[in-house]
Amino acid sequence: MATYDSVIRTVPLLEVRDLHRSFYGIRALDGVDLVVQPGTITGLIGPNGAGKTTLFNCVSGLIPPQRGRIVFDGRDVTGWRADRVTQAGLVRTGARRREHALRERAFAIARRLNLARVVNDAAADLSGGQKKLLELGRALMTEPKLILLDEPIAGVNPTLARELADHLRTLQADGLTFLIIEHHLDLIARLCRPVVVMAEGRHLAEGSFAEVAADPRVQEAYMGRRRWAS
Repeated sequence: MATYDSVIRTVPLLEVRDLHRSFYGIRALDGVDLVVQPGTITGLIGPNGAGKTTLFNCVSGLIPPQRGRIVFDGRDVTGWRADRVTQAGLVRTGARRREHALRERAFAIARRLNLARVVNDAAADLSGGQKKLLELGRALMTEPKLILLDEPIAGVNPTLARELADHLRTLQADGLTFLIIEHHLDLIARLCRPVVVMAEGRHLAEGSFAEVAADPRVQEAYMGRRRWAS
């Protein structure tokens, strides 16, 4: 069986090189590298404080990196504002943005995500899982090329978590690319290839879930706090 490292790669959709970001003298990102290939669901994991959310914030334009380079879809987007990054086709769920799509598109997305029955309900009245689907739907309104998902199944019941995973697989089959931060490693194992591991603001390991789970450096980074399973 071929390993992840033997898979032929294409031109990356997202490429992050030597990214640095510090807060009050603390290095949140310390030269991290990341590559996301088109058409993949890439998982981003690591212990708390690894720098995952800071990386998302820099890539999506919420905060600028202090050093390094971010290239998306062949363009250097380093330091771009969030609205400009979104217009380029890179969207992060949960970020506030203005929607300009037609009403018909909104209803089509609602039907696709099984939200048609609650389309007239206030967002505050939706369940946790429905709110996650709503965030995904809002991201789809921008017709993105890459969606950043930050803990998409946090607080979601198992049934809706499976439904969300099914939607992501379908959207991937339609050509969308995803980069996912998620602490539920069972979802990462089932959905993501490759899986990237961060620790202390750096890229630590990359491969299939089974490969990174077997990596002694990854096990040390988690300090045995998780039971790894293939």
